[in-house]
Amino acid sequence: MNPAPRNAVSQPRQVVRAVLNEALESKLGGEVVVKSTTVSGRVFVVERKVAWTVLTGPGARSFSTALIDAKLVNREDVEQVMAECRKSGGNFCETLVAWGLVPRDTLRDLLRHHVAAQLETLFGLAEAQALFVPQPRSYSSQLTFELAELTAHPPQSQSPSSPPELDGEVMANVKQALEEAMKIEGAFAVCLADANSGMTLGSVGGNATFNVEAAAAGNTEVMRAKLKTMKALGIKDRIEDMLITLGEQYHIIRPLAAREGLFLYIALHRANANLAMARFRMADVEKTIQL
Repeated sequence: MNPAPRNAVSQPRQVVRAVLNEALESKLGGEVVVKSTTVSGRVFVVERKVAWTVLTGPGARSFSTALIDAKLVNREDVEQVMAECRKSGGNFCETLVAWGLVPRDTLRDLLRHHVAAQLETLFGLAEAQALFVPQPRSYSSQLTFELAELTAHPPQSQSPSSPPELDGEVMANVKQALEEAMKIEGAFAVCLADANSGMTLGSVGGNATFNVEAAAAGNTEVMRAKLKTMKALGIKDRIEDMLITLGEQYHIIRPLAAREGLFLYIALHRANANLAMARFRMADVEKTIQL
């Protein structure tokens, strides 16, 4: 009786996974090089964990692009961080955290999703070839992953680029607070926004010439720049509020003390507003928001 033939169809899918498992069992660590007719990739392994992945080919997407798409950083931020890493030899992700550009937990979650998606692409390549190149290397970051973290089903929670979801009762409270803020003399637009995603969780006012959601998204960059500066100067303090004075308007940004990452944003007509009173009233409005 002839032996049953091996399943040649499923074998290519197992090649990359098998070689990666070999790399993860190695004490040295190193690099898994993957090649196929369409996509090539590299998986870096440090201390039996996956540290980084790089894909080249159609549809390949870098982690910096994922950060920009999630509105966590802009291209200028990425260029500055990369320049600093080239100069100091530092780690890209750790520098993002150190500069206050992205919270560590947010960065880790986005990185995990990114690496998991790239591994899934590599595991699914037809007729792929893979080779493990043992190579001891130091890695200046703790942002590494067990394979089980990357191959488990994706969590049902929101993606890092999405704002936190609020239930009906909380949304009603936020709306009431924003409507109260609109009673401040000179106010014509106000919102509660998420600094991590740049998206609003509620807004009141605005018009065809002033999109309050777009304004809030743009001002997340202002907050990140200020936090980065404070970090560079070694200032260990919280931002109470930030004022932007235009020729005809005041814009006030007030981070929520009770919920890191969220901030109130209000725009006022300068001719009608009492700035001192507006700041005082915004402090009161912040206290009424229950999250």
